[in-house]
Amino acid sequence: MIVTAAATAARVLAWAAEPSGPVPDGPLWDVAALAVPPDGVRDAVGQLARCTAARLGAGAPPFGAPTAIAGPRIGLGAVFLAAAAGGRRQASVAALLAGAVPPATPSRNPGAWYDLVARHGVVSAVVTALAEAGGGSASVGAAQAQAAGDAPDGNVPVPLPELLLDASPLTTVLYRPTLRALHSDTTGQAVATAVALVARPRGRAVLAAGLAGWTPHPHVLTWRASLLARLRHDQRDLLLDVYLAARTRFAADWDQRISWAARQVSMSATADPLAIATLRFWAPLAAMEREAPLSGPRPLMSGQDLALTLVRRFRLDQAGAA
Repeated sequence: MIVTAAATAARVLAWAAEPSGPVPDGPLWDVAALAVPPDGVRDAVGQLARCTAARLGAGAPPFGAPTAIAGPRIGLGAVFLAAAAGGRRQASVAALLAGAVPPATPSRNPGAWYDLVARHGVVSAVVTALAEAGGGSASVGAAQAQAAGDAPDGNVPVPLPELLLDASPLTTVLYRPTLRALHSDTTGQAVATAVALVARPRGRAVLAAGLAGWTPHPHVLTWRASLLARLRHDQRDLLLDVYLAARTRFAADWDQRISWAARQVSMSATADPLAIATLRFWAPLAAMEREAPLSGPRPLMSGQDLALTLVRRFRLDQAGAA
């Protein structure tokens, strides 16, 4: 029996609903059939969207997204992304599939949230699994070189994880934008998506939970610090919710990571990027504390003093520091 692109997409969609182990892979035969996927694939997309919304705590429908009488408005984006991820060994075809996903602007179309949750279900699971597997280290290096303008020529292929991120606005907020966007400081659309999410039912709670934990990926922590810094004045309650979650739900982990980062930064002339990013995550809160005491609006917040002291000592709240 010939395994088609639709079958490969179905395997990845089912895996992403409950991700465990490596990302499935398979061939991309009969790619054109993805334009009208079989009912089994459409059902898998719907199941993935429901599972992802439940994990996020986004509600049903997610973020209060309007649903049509016939069901939720989930497009083909998640199907294409799942097929691209599963067919990653056929790099050129996978890249074309990921690039064929239409852009989405949830700030202008509230009905897009169901579709974006489905995309996030695929992309967040795939990108984190590939990162943990370590198989994308060379690809990440190529992406960094290309983003920084150090690539030997303009034809360096963009790594698949970066293409997937580019097609999933919700993942760019909760995980990170592409490395190219981060290096060129063209993350305005991701910031706009975050602002739109705050205004949606349960959006602020999802953001607070999704941004509050420590991660071993310095680019992710750096993005979170950047996003929170940009939202500090207009979304003060969101920032307080993020740091309150960090100091309650993830306190033990953060205490361990902050102590480690302090040692790294103190002992080394060339500080570990992860250590710097770990401390810089707290820079927006340090800036907020300079403006007003933190005890009033969030009396339960405690234990952040060491992080804020280190931010000031190493001047990590200043542009270009370390």
